[in-house]
Amino acid sequence: MDKLYRRIDVHASRPAMSPALPVRPGYHASVETVTFSRLSGWTMENAVKPGAIATCFVLVALLWTFLLQHVIAYPFVFLFFGAIMGSAWFGGFVAGFMAVILSSVVVTYFFIPPLFSITVAQGSQSFLASFILSALAITIVSSTRKRAESTVRNARDQLEAKVRERTAELQQSNLEIYERERQLRMLTEAIPQQIWRADRFGRIEYCNRHLLEYVGTAADTLKGESFLGILHAEDAPHFSLGWQTALAAGENFEAEVRVRSAEGSYRWFLIRSIPQRTQNDTIVHWYGIHIDIEERHRTQQRLLSAHDDLSRSNRTTSLAEMAASIAHELNQPLTAVVTHAAACRRWLRAEPANLPRAAAAADRVVEETTRAGDVVKRVRSLLSKTDYVRNPTDLNGVIRDLVQVLRDDAIRRGVSIKLSLAENLPELEIDAVQIQQVLLNLAINGMEAMNDVAVPKVLEISTKVIGDEVVSSVADHGPGLSERVKKSMFEPFFTTKPEGTGMGLSICWSIIEAHDGRIWAEESDQGTVFQFALKGIR
Repeated sequence: MDKLYRRIDVHASRPAMSPALPVRPGYHASVETVTFSRLSGWTMENAVKPGAIATCFVLVALLWTFLLQHVIAYPFVFLFFGAIMGSAWFGGFVAGFMAVILSSVVVTYFFIPPLFSITVAQGSQSFLASFILSALAITIVSSTRKRAESTVRNARDQLEAKVRERTAELQQSNLEIYERERQLRMLTEAIPQQIWRADRFGRIEYCNRHLLEYVGTAADTLKGESFLGILHAEDAPHFSLGWQTALAAGENFEAEVRVRSAEGSYRWFLIRSIPQRTQNDTIVHWYGIHIDIEERHRTQQRLLSAHDDLSRSNRTTSLAEMAASIAHELNQPLTAVVTHAAACRRWLRAEPANLPRAAAAADRVVEETTRAGDVVKRVRSLLSKTDYVRNPTDLNGVIRDLVQVLRDDAIRRGVSIKLSLAENLPELEIDAVQIQQVLLNLAINGMEAMNDVAVPKVLEISTKVIGDEVVSSVADHGPGLSERVKKSMFEPFFTTKPEGTGMGLSICWSIIEAHDGRIWAEESDQGTVFQFALKGIR
């Protein structure tokens, strides 16, 4: 032990010999104290304590053997095995191993011939070897079992501590959640708005006081699907469809619906709802709010009514515009009537008279006269809220009929008409005569725009489907539109032609507007493209 202390002294004092490392006062003493303390602790834990336990158990076994050896045969076997097992159980493997050594010495000295001697007789050597091997096995089993039980006990204690800790955290978290919910509910009750909350499936589970007071019912009667009962019968399906779509997509929801009050009257509300998500983007709740827009709706209705009255007044009082419109629209069919009538007279005066061609020209006169009457009727319908004609119509068929009407004029002007019509075009709820008149005006304007161009004169008429709209285009290869023309081309009486009335595009605008459509013009690389879009019915 003194040698060990001297070695520790030498190792602890070596850094002081180096001039590069300063030596603090008391350094050697502190190192010796720490080293001795560690050494003493190790000796106590791994030598003194196991040795004391083993000695105690072996002495107890020896004393009981002396007491019982005259009563039963060979009591020392199970007593010393018990001592070894107890030493290994309470002191670990080291104590058990020491107990094996002490027990082997005591049994050899006191109970194996020759007695009171360390030597072992030839016939008892196998017995002693079996005793030692059995004792070692008992030591290993007992210490391992004790270690396993200690590990299990420690794990159980740690688990219980963790459970208690997690339980306390969960209780604290539940208290915090409850407090936040209480504060949120107080806030929703304080806000002067109608507010509700739904679960992640969209089932209403809470309505604030303002909403309950407005509808005049209890909270339980508004939960789940019964919430739709406070909506107007015409608005409930629209609301339900939009709400289910928002739930499926996980997106914000908004709808304008009428909500029944406690008195049974309905007011317009803007209902908005947003989802509440967790950190992993899972929806847990939906929060909705009702915004009263009754006054805004009434104002909009008054504005729309005033706008309709103003539009109707403008249409009915503008007699000059009406006369100009009729004159413009009748110009094309009356010109065709005169042309075909002159042809009919010419074929009749021929020698001999060409009756088949005269009859064909007369048929054309009848067709154009009928078309002129339809044009007058449709122009009058634009100036009144009545006499609207709307029938399911194939726009491609209208365009093909128009091409037959334009054929002679196009040949005279040297213009080729090119069609690009989309297949499976949805039918339109339109007045075919008016829409054909729009196409006719656009086509004639396009052909007139190419009067002075040298490039091949091609008029392109096409149809296509964009979303729920059917778009028709009339494109020419003319010089295009100036900025001044773009700004005023749809205004009444605006024209760039000396002989024009300035009503063609204005009438087109009125017709498309009456069909809830839109019309516009764009410039292309080769000329101008006029387009209009109408809603399909299927």
